[in-house]
Amino acid sequence: MRWHQKEINDVIRDLNTSPQGLSSEEAKKLLYEYGPNELKEVKKKTPLGIFLDQFRDFMIMVLIAAAVIAGIMGEAADTVAIVVIVVVNAVIGFVQEYRAEKAIEALKLMATPASTVLRDGVPHSVPTPEVVPGDIILIEEGSYISADARLINTSSLAVDESTLTGESTPAEKENKIINKNVIISNRIN
Repeated sequence: MRWHQKEINDVIRDLNTSPQGLSSEEAKKLLYEYGPNELKEVKKKTPLGIFLDQFRDFMIMVLIAAAVIAGIMGEAADTVAIVVIVVVNAVIGFVQEYRAEKAIEALKLMATPASTVLRDGVPHSVPTPEVVPGDIILIEEGSYISADARLINTSSLAVDESTLTGESTPAEKENKIINKNVIISNRIN
C-alpha cells in the first residue's frame, strides 16, 4: 500500500482502526493473523559466501568470460583491466552487503522491548512483537519506533534513521500527505 499518499482518515478506515486505537480483542485477532512484529531470522551467510555471491551476477559472468577470451587471444592488458574491474566490483558489493547484514543485526539488538499503543482508547505498554497493523503507536522523545507507521499528529518530530540510511543527521517528519511516489527514505510522513 502507498500509505504516504493517503489522507489520514483513509489510512485509519483502510486499517479498520480508529483514533482511539484498536480494541484488545481486535489486536489479538490481528496478531494471530499477521504474526509477531519482528524481523524474521534467515540463515546467515559467511563472509566468504557473501564474497563468492558477488560473482553469480550474469553481467559479472559475461565479464569473466570476456577476460578469458581476451587472455586466450593474447590481450594481456584487456584481461588485466577486466579482472581488476570484476574484483573491485566484488569487493564493493561485499562491503555493502556485509554492512547491510550488520545493520540488520544492530536493528535486532536495538529493538525496544515495549511500545506504547492505544488499545481501547487507553495507552498501553505492549511488547513490541505484539504491535499489529492498525495500532496507534504513541511516540515521544527518546522512543524507538517499533514498526512502519503513517504519522497522524506531529510536533517538531525528528527521527534518527542512521541505522537504516547511514545519514548522521535526524530526519524531519510531518504528517502531511505526499502526493507522489517516493522511495522509502524520502517518505517523511
